[in-house]
Amino acid sequence: MSAKASADRIADLRQRRRDMRRELARVRWWRRLVAARRELTVAALARPDGGEGLGLEAAWEALAADAPTSRELEAAVWPERTRVTPGSIEGLDMLDARLDTYEARVAENLETVTAQMVKVMGEAHRQDVAERRYA
Repeated sequence: MSAKASADRIADLRQRRRDMRRELARVRWWRRLVAARRELTVAALARPDGGEGLGLEAAWEALAADAPTSRELEAAVWPERTRVTPGSIEGLDMLDARLDTYEARVAENLETVTAQMVKVMGEAHRQDVAERRYA
């Protein structure tokens, strides 16, 4: 592989890695919000007067594949209805399980891209050393 091709491959892998890290941060953020909503739901169920929902103005784009969509997450984290039931907790637990699965896939992809990047960088370094030695 030429030095230019190696540099291009490394740049591509770096970008993919940045994208995976950003997505992983977003998934973890949603998981924290779902967990917080679950806690608020439990608290609302414990109170005799119930709880009030929070409003949200902007929608997020879908996360990916079979991961929960932003609309599902928004509906769970900022429900329009103020009435909560024990089923609300089950729904939040199922949503978190889906996020957990998606987070694992993104983390695994990040590790794979990082390993590929390290491998390509090592090959580029060895090639550079060899070229300098014989130049």
